[in-house]
Amino acid sequence: MTTLRAWRGAILAASLLFAGAGAHQPLFNPGSGTLESAFRVPQPTMSKVITVQGRAGGRDWYALSTGAGFRLDVAVFVSSACDAAYRPRLWLVGPGVPARAEQPDFVPDGWGAVSVSGPYSAYSGHGVVGWRGPTLTRTLGAGTHYLVVEHGARGGWSFISLAGAEVPGGTPEGRAALGRFARCGA
Repeated sequence: MTTLRAWRGAILAASLLFAGAGAHQPLFNPGSGTLESAFRVPQPTMSKVITVQGRAGGRDWYALSTGAGFRLDVAVFVSSACDAAYRPRLWLVGPGVPARAEQPDFVPDGWGAVSVSGPYSAYSGHGVVGWRGPTLTRTLGAGTHYLVVEHGARGGWSFISLAGAEVPGGTPEGRAALGRFARCGA
């Protein structure tokens, strides 16, 4: 079983490494557990896949600086090696986001938060075998907005996938992290 997972990881990394112009830009988030340490998403209009090793009980923040009319289309993916206990929750947080009746404790005063709910579904495509969370789509105004991935009681490898223009790019660290996505734990 471990050998199969290693092969899946190698296939995923190779697929995204050599996919050319049709691939999301792979990036690695080494951890961004607070608003102040938010991972700054470069060029959010370009498609991205940002891999992170989520910590049990933790969350990761992603900052998106956008122009007016930016169309956000994002989902969280979890490795097929992870059991059903690891299903992170995705939030859009920031000024101008509608406030909920009961705001999560991590949302600053005066900001709103929306999340997507629904089950994760089996996913296989683009070299990825895993579980896909519900998609969060919104048209945003100009400014900085934040995505927050709440990891829940379990940790594991996941990534967010941002839709956008398909332009080659990414980083070596991002491609290496995709290889680790095929496992759930450390």
